Amino acid sequence: MSIQSSHQASRRSFLYAIVAVAGAAGTVRLDAVQSRREFAVTARRYAYSVAGSDTPEIRVMQNDLVQITFSSEDIPHSFTVEEYRIMRRSEPGKPVTFSFRADRPGRFPFFCNLAADERCRELKGTLIVEASR
Repeated sequence: MSIQSSHQASRRSFLYAIVAVAGAAGTVRLDAVQSRREFAVTARRYAYSVAGSDTPEIRVMQNDLVQITFSSEDIPHSFTVEEYRIMRRSEPGKPVTFSFRADRPGRFPFFCNLAADERCRELKGTLIVEASR
């Protein structure tokens, strides 16, 4: 057996051992599959709208996989959440879709950070991530 093959076999054995120990310790939970939540967010006339909501709020549980389809109907706008390092720009007729894991609970503002128009600063909403139980 070559040194490289021996190293690969040792590494594979090590990884199997970690998975076995983690499973026995209860840290690997196959039943803890998180939800996938999808939202359509539109920017228009200096306001965000979230499909299915009366307010510009996105509510999810901690560790949910969040998918957002963001579109603009009038001028270019962005969807920015600084705490999650998200900044996506959409131009009219060109929606963008992106995903992220909501891994920390709290209230996080989302806003437009473009300076195409002074009123872009009026675009505000809130991402609400509720702590998992």
